Parts: sequence; structure tokens; C-alpha cells
Amino acid sequence: MFCKGLKRIVLACGVFITIGNAATVDVKLDEEHQVIRGFGGMVHNQWQNGGGLSDADAKLAFGTGEGTIGLNTLRIPVYASSNDFNKEVAAAKSAKKYAGDDFILYATPWTSPYAGANQHIRSSDYQKYVDHLNSFTAYMKNQGVPLYAISISNEPDWCGEWACWSADEIYNFTKGYADQMRKNGTKVISTESFRYDKNLYNKVLNDANALKNWDILGAHFYASQASTGDDFFAYKLADQKGVERWMTEHYTESQGSGNYWRKYMKTGDQANTAVYDTVRAMDLAYEIHRGLVIGNFNQYTWWYIRRCYGLIMDRDFGNKLQVPQNEIGKISKRGYVMSQFARFIRPGAVRVGATAKPEANLFASAYKSANGDSVIVVLVNRDYKNKKTVTVNVPGAEIATFHMYTTSEAKNAKDEGEVEVKNGSVTITMDAGDTENKDCIVTLVGVGTPAEPVPRQPYGGQVAVLPGKIEAENYDISGTGKGNVAYKDNDSENKGGEYREDGVDIEKSGSNYAIGHTEVGEWLEYSVKVTKAGSYPLVVHAASGSESSAIQFAIDGVNVTETVAVPKTGEDWSVYEDVNAGTVDLKEGEHIVRLTIVGDYANVDWFRFGDADEGTTAVPALAQLAQVSGKYKVFDVNGGYIGMVEASDMQSLRAGTAKLAKRGGIYLAKSSKGKTLKIDVK
Repeated sequence: MFCKGLKRIVLACGVFITIGNAATVDVKLDEEHQVIRGFGGMVHNQWQNGGGLSDADAKLAFGTGEGTIGLNTLRIPVYASSNDFNKEVAAAKSAKKYAGDDFILYATPWTSPYAGANQHIRSSDYQKYVDHLNSFTAYMKNQGVPLYAISISNEPDWCGEWACWSADEIYNFTKGYADQMRKNGTKVISTESFRYDKNLYNKVLNDANALKNWDILGAHFYASQASTGDDFFAYKLADQKGVERWMTEHYTESQGSGNYWRKYMKTGDQANTAVYDTVRAMDLAYEIHRGLVIGNFNQYTWWYIRRCYGLIMDRDFGNKLQVPQNEIGKISKRGYVMSQFARFIRPGAVRVGATAKPEANLFASAYKSANGDSVIVVLVNRDYKNKKTVTVNVPGAEIATFHMYTTSEAKNAKDEGEVEVKNGSVTITMDAGDTENKDCIVTLVGVGTPAEPVPRQPYGGQVAVLPGKIEAENYDISGTGKGNVAYKDNDSENKGGEYREDGVDIEKSGSNYAIGHTEVGEWLEYSVKVTKAGSYPLVVHAASGSESSAIQFAIDGVNVTETVAVPKTGEDWSVYEDVNAGTVDLKEGEHIVRLTIVGDYANVDWFRFGDADEGTTAVPALAQLAQVSGKYKVFDVNGGYIGMVEASDMQSLRAGTAKLAKRGGIYLAKSSKGKTLKIDVK
């Protein structure tokens, strides 16, 4: 929920404030859809003659400032020969350097020692194939650029040039072997259909035991073009199963230049028949929009980053296209179109409700950032003949001005200055500049007055005492502002559905409740008070059905353990065992303990500093937490004061908060005694 105190809002495709008839885009910040992982491109040095991505290219592609594209994701191949495993290491390191903490690296196999072009892997070789993939993930991890994910195979339905997989083979391999691909902390991507053929995914999606071995559904958008209907992008079964989706490869046209804004020529790629048609840079914007809004995709990856038709210009190695020397090595028009999404919709952002098609040839989508300080609205005008006048409404947001950036035939992410915003609404004309073509995509950034931070609170109002035991589910209650966020979860849903009403996944398990469904990069923090300094054994009560689960502990931002492997304790995560995490030196006083997931799928019940009889930590009972009688000041998540509620119990506190807020979202209710409760208003 974003209201008073919103720091920053990002809008796309608008230029000048205007009056007159306008299309209307209503943004609904409390209507949450998928989490966005980011935007990326491909490097394949063997196919790109060793010129896939230089350090200078990586700076252009993965930087986020002016004159960059803003990518965060790099896709690389898994070669059939281990002698070639090193070919993309330099490119990955350069991309990571410029993308920073947002960097995601993933890989795709085309062929292997067990199946070449137009061949099927024999089931008797499935284990050897898994070992081959794991040898690559281990190699990249040892090189300092570990893979976030790896797919089972590239394009099983375009297998005349690489390995073939039938739907039954995909299902059998997924159910019996795919979970082993997580050995080095790497997520599993499905086989990546070149034409997004749902028949290759349905059998796995309909079997829960098989589906648990996929983390991501990967797909390509070949067999689609700008004239393809929305049904191509939609997948109701995947929506129902809640599976994450990545568009892992497409190029909208490869016969011409990435700098063509609008040009008629003979074109046609892979599944599309060659025809005399229009080549437009803005087709990329339209495809990304439909992938995110219609298809609920979490990530979008273009094909080659550097190519004559790519995001960074290169010469045409087929010598069919004359590329001017002064264009080579620079961001193309397609690259600048991609930047309108990638620079501003950063990883962790959540797509929210927006009027998707306010009028003909006008498309809108909206997002709110992971840290809660921005909203992004992307408007795409595909009408090259006419400008569009649009009113964008973001109810309740206090924003004084929007800063504008434009990409059109005449402009490359041009900084347009500021326009005034009144009451969270602005009316703009989508202006492409002095050009024949009026289609465009532009970004506006609005800045408001930062709210006063709300401090974090220990859960139940009681600081954990060490030495002693801490229940993992009793992490701090997040406040607002720097240093007051108490957890990071990769999505906003409590998948376990138990105990607390925020995004952390808590399930009924272990001794009572446990943290589950954990993924790499997630973390939880606990306010503690050490009563006696000393060296104490650290024991974690945990479970795992995976062989790659691992955790790590830090105190006040400094790691105090190495990576702690959580061994496989059973197939269904129901068997908990004590895991020795080593000895930790504790200093007397108040501290923040952080538990970080460094290997997917560890369930954590509790952890203890010291022996079992050495100190205790009070754990508030649910019944105690339900006793909320009293007066509460209610704030939105940005610290904006909403009003006062007098409550007799949790139900009346939630009802009073809902009446004050008048809309759904997360709110903080603070009592006169200092207790802070997080209220989820539906």
C-alpha cells in the first residue's frame, strides 16, 4: 500500500501536461500480481566468434545510469564439452561487476555428450546427464560466478539442430531426476519450448510431485509476432499452479538492424513465414508488455545482447546488412526500448493493477518497487500516426513532480525535465518529438517528501535473550526506513499460511511452527540481548528434502559462521534434526542476528546459542499476542499517520484499520505501550 510519504514514482510514456480528451490509466497499488526478477540477454561466445560481451559492452548493458540499458540477467550456454565451460566466465564476471547485487546468471544446454542434434537422451543416461549439468554448475560456482538457475534443455520442439525431448520424456526426467540439478544451490528451469507449447508443460503442472522439481517454467516466444493474439501469452494452468515463468529467449526480427524504428522489408524468423512486413523497434516494447501483463512472466531475456539486430550494435557477420561503423558498440534503438523497462523495474518489484489497454494501440502496466519507495507505470503507444493524451491516476500518492525520459525515433532515453503533478494525477501527451512516427515509450520519475521512519520491533515486544533458544518464526516486525526492514522474502505470499500475516513462508511443522519454502537470498533478523559474553555452540533445528540446503548466520552485519549445510533429513521435509553450526563468540549487549538462506529449501524450526540448559528465551504465545486491547496509532508502510483506533481484540483492530484506510494493504498499528502489530487489510 502506497499513500502519504511515497518517496518516488516512475511512470512511462508521457511528455507534456495537456488538457482535452484523454485516455485514463488507473493504478491499483493494492492489487498485486507477480514479482519481477528482471531483464536480460544472451552471450554465446562460440557462436559469436568470441565477441559476445566485452567489459565495455557489459558496462553499457548492465549499468543502471544514464546511457545504459539496465539489464540484470545474463543467459549463457552449457557446452557439451567441459573443455568449453570457461568460454563465458569473463562475460559473467563483467556483467556481475556492473549489475551488482541484482545480478542473475542462468544457463541452458543445447546438446550434451548424451544427445546431439535431432537425438533423444536415453533414459539410462539421465543420471549421467544430471551429473554433466552439475559439473557445469560446480565449475561456475568455483569461478566466483555461481548460477542462479539452469534449465533442463533448450527448445525440445525445435530439435533438428539440438537435442529432442517429448512431453513424456520431459515429465519422466523432471519427476525422477530434476531435483538433483539443485546440488550446487542452483534453481531448476524446465525445458524451454521455442513456441511456448503448453502441451510440453501440462503433464508436469498436473502432477504435484513432478512440479516440485521445477522452480521456473522457461519458454521462448518464437511462433509469435506483433500480430499474434493475446491467447499465445496466456496460460491459465500455470496461473492456477502459481509457477514462476521466465521468457528465456526471443528476437522479434533478425534480418535487419536494431536501429530500425519503422522499416518495410522481407522478414521472418524460425516459426514465422518470411513476408514483406514492418520491422519496428517498438515491437519489443509491445511483446514485453504482453509477456508481463497477459502472460504473468517474471523475467524477460532477449537473445544476443550484442548483434546487428540486438541491444548493442555489431556488424552483420552474414554480410547481408551494412552497419555504419559509428553505430557499432553503441546501444541500439531496441536497447533503448528495453531500457525503459529494465532501468526502472528493478528485481523484486511487484506488478500491480493498471488499466491495461486504455484505448486502441495504447498499453499500460504498473509496478511497485521491492523497497517500497517507487511505483513504475509503463505506457506503450504503438500508433505511429497519432500522439496519445493520457491521464494517469495513482490514488493517494503525494507527488510534486515527475521527471521524464523519452525513447522514440528521435530520442534515446532523453531526459525531458520535470512536469507538475497534482493529487497523484497527471495528464500528459505522449510526444515522440519532431518525427514522422509518433509511437514512443518514455519514463517519468516523481519525488515526494520522505516519511519519518518507523523503527523495527521485536516480535511480541520481547527482545530475545542470549544465551538461549529463538523460534525461527519470531523474527522482528519490520518498520520503515533504512535499517528497519526485518526480513527479505522472494515473494509477498505466506506460502505456509500460518502464524503471521506477511510475506515470510511459515508452516505448521517441527516443534510447532517453522520457516519453510526458503530460497537463496532470503533472510530473517532478530533483535537480541546478550546477558553474558562468551563462546557458545550454535545448534539449528532444521529439516530438508534436498541435498543442497544451507544457511548462514551474521551478527550486526558480520558473518559469524561459514555456510552451514542442512543435510537431507527426509523426502517430505517433516523430519527435523539438530545441526551443529559451530561455535560463536557473543559480546554482551544488544545486537541484530541475521539468518540467511544460502542453499534453497531448508526448513528452520529454531536455533540455540549455548547448551540446552544454558539460558532461555521467552517466546510469546499466540494467545498473548491476541490480547491487543487498547488505543493504537495506525500508519501506512511508509510511516504516514492514518489515524487512531481503539480496539478490544485483533478483529476489531483490523476492522478499525480498514475503516481508516479505506483500501487494502499492509499497515502498522502502534500502541501507547510501544507494541507494534502488522495489520493486513484485505
